[in-house]
Amino acid sequence: MKKLAVLFLASVLVLSACSGGPLSSGSPGPVQSAAEATASPAPAPTGPPPDIGELVAGFSFEYPPLAALYPQDGERGYETVVNNPDITDGLITAYEAWAEAVSAHCARQFKAYYEDCTWSVGSEMQAPGWQVLAAAALACETPRELIARFQTLVTPSVSVAADGEGHTDFEFALLPKTPQEAFPLSDIKGDPIPAELFTSTYLLTIYDETGELREDSGAFAGLSERLAFPFAERYGFSDCWYDDRDGGARRHTGTDILCPEGTPELACVDGAILAVGGGEGTGNYVVLEGADGTQYHYYHMVEVSQLVQPGDTVKRGDPVGLAGNTGNSTANHLHISIIAPDGVYVNPYPYLLDAEDAPRQATAR
Repeated sequence: MKKLAVLFLASVLVLSACSGGPLSSGSPGPVQSAAEATASPAPAPTGPPPDIGELVAGFSFEYPPLAALYPQDGERGYETVVNNPDITDGLITAYEAWAEAVSAHCARQFKAYYEDCTWSVGSEMQAPGWQVLAAAALACETPRELIARFQTLVTPSVSVAADGEGHTDFEFALLPKTPQEAFPLSDIKGDPIPAELFTSTYLLTIYDETGELREDSGAFAGLSERLAFPFAERYGFSDCWYDDRDGGARRHTGTDILCPEGTPELACVDGAILAVGGGEGTGNYVVLEGADGTQYHYYHMVEVSQLVQPGDTVKRGDPVGLAGNTGNSTANHLHISIIAPDGVYVNPYPYLLDAEDAPRQATAR
């Protein structure tokens, strides 16, 4: 019997060791609550955090109420937009629905990654102007194509509004791009200026936020630097800003300077050559950008300029092209347009009147 008792005790000890628990003392130990039994630290996020740009760019959205875009009936782009205000209203509604949906999509991704966080729309959230939406729509064949393009018209951002222990507050915003950012010029020599850039900057200049014609257009913020005259000689010019063009269908948004064919056109500011090319309306052109982002457009050159290349740096007085009569033009002249950094045209006339003479030493390259 003693031998059997020893064997029984040894078996109990082995079983106790395998279970990982102590032998019962005969009195019950403290009982754990269900919360205590299951509580564990929140798992740390794995992998890289969500990239807001990639989330917005990859978001797919359908919006059946936007059934049609502007009619393609041969009208000029700006005329089509002005004559179809209901379609423009539909574009705005579609964009607002997309923005709300993309915010919800990004919120889900961030909350899945961070777990303990809140998501809100920041006060900086803005929609692109109707003028920019309309210009984008004119370049699209279907509503789906336009909706897919919404993400190219804005810059998404996420900021940390507050960060407590284990909790993060995120603020989301979509910031409208300027027309120059949304519809960039090509750096391939010979390419035309994008039609969307023309349409959006024209509509922003001529019409206000409500779609009403601006009668004081051109009285925008002034330039940040004095210009050099774009010719070595002071050819005559007049203030033709806002004059009727194409039989009254549009307003003129530049200054024309008549001159002999082949006259060198000179850089009016120090800056960089953004684009060199040709188009149906502009003829052969050069676009120069100043230090503050203002664009200076030179149109109707005799040929695609061989004097400069996209990316070149120029000084005021450097030749950038030769005057001609190409594109929508009836005489040899320079049509110069100025587009401010916010995407509206500025009347060049008063700045040309005040321009200093081009540096003589820089007129030959």
